[in-house]
Amino acid sequence: MVVSPLNCAPAKISQHTSKYSPSTNMNARELCDNDDLATSLVLDPYLGFATHKMNTRFRSVRGRNDELAITIEEFHFVPNYEDTYNKLVSGEWSRLYFMNKSSRQQQVFKNHVFRYLGMFDPECGFSIQPCNRYTLEDGGAKIVSTRDWCKNDKMNLLVGCIAELTKDDESSLLVPGRNDFSVMFSTRKNCAQLWLGPASFINHDCRPNCCFVSTGRDTACVRVLRD
Repeated sequence: MVVSPLNCAPAKISQHTSKYSPSTNMNARELCDNDDLATSLVLDPYLGFATHKMNTRFRSVRGRNDELAITIEEFHFVPNYEDTYNKLVSGEWSRLYFMNKSSRQQQVFKNHVFRYLGMFDPECGFSIQPCNRYTLEDGGAKIVSTRDWCKNDKMNLLVGCIAELTKDDESSLLVPGRNDFSVMFSTRKNCAQLWLGPASFINHDCRPNCCFVSTGRDTACVRVLRD
């Protein structure tokens, strides 16, 4: 991640964030499925390529990329979350997809799409851009600052979601070298955890300029470490 503060103005907090976020209510499989679909609707049309997916056989909805890209561009200038979400999930495919989803599952997915829309909120202070830093990764992306940040500022719209991975999850969901790009080990809980959402696009650095801070039981945002 690139953060280059010049004038340390206080960070503006979006009305769509709070100090503590409610639980995502997603287990590992739900997080994988929701993240794959959310990125295919929000990020991929904007970037022009398929970003990382947990399901190695995932296929996005066909024939909508131009329409979706325009929707995301419009959101950047008029950030109406509800209207934009309704546009993103319009069409026959969504009726079939949500047919067997409970009200809770539909709301959980909607919340996750909102997290990705936050990356295009004019108040977010960062952007997502293509990245070819890692030669083994196709469709790589990175987070780049678009405003001046100061030490201890929180980037409230750069949020990630955590789900604990059981041994069964690891064997059924992960394919070594293909989709294990965002797995962390929690020394406190002594278990592997899946880390997805907007903040999962932050690249590793041996001298990091930001860190993750908890915003809830299974969410975290980013705090700036230095001016």
